[in-house]
Amino acid sequence: MNATEDYLGRVHALLWAAADFLSAGERSEVQHLIDSGEPAEGLRSLAWIIVDGGLRVPASVIASIRELSEGFVAATDLPPNLDDHGLPEQ
Repeated sequence: MNATEDYLGRVHALLWAAADFLSAGERSEVQHLIDSGEPAEGLRSLAWIIVDGGLRVPASVIASIRELSEGFVAATDLPPNLDDHGLPEQ
């Protein structure tokens, strides 16, 4: 597996981890961006879906969005209050 395949696998795993918190349409929107060769845009979109929808997701989802988007999405393009939407891990 090369670095690109590993990265895409991690992005898909992140979407899977967030899937139960999203509507079918929201999952589809993010999946479409990933499948279209825009995984970083999919991560940015996922972040805004979480915040705009007032969703609460596991803190690990938030951490993964930040980690996987670093270097691809400017921090200023992510919602400033994204961390406020993380649930404590159980």
